[in-house]
Amino acid sequence: MTDKRLLMPVKPEGLEIVYYYPCPACGRKIPLVAPLQPAMAACDQCATQFPVVPADGRSVEFIKTMLNQGRAGIDPDFV
Repeated sequence: MTDKRLLMPVKPEGLEIVYYYPCPACGRKIPLVAPLQPAMAACDQCATQFPVVPADGRSVEFIKTMLNQGRAGIDPDFV
C-alpha cells in the first residue's frame, strides 16, 4: 500500500546572505555565504585561488534579524 498523503510546504528555518566575488583571473562571479573572516576563495571555472574581503558581521546579523531568519520573506502579514 502506498502512502498518498499530500505533503505540506515547509517554511524556512533560517536565512543566509550570499555575496558574489568576481574571480580576478576569469571574472566569474563566485558565490560565498557571507564570509565573516578574511578567507580564500577558489574559482570553480579556472581554479584560481584569491583572498576575499569579509562581510561586516553586524550588517549580516541586522539583515537576518530584520527578516526574522527568513520568515518575514514568506509571510505577507509580518510586521
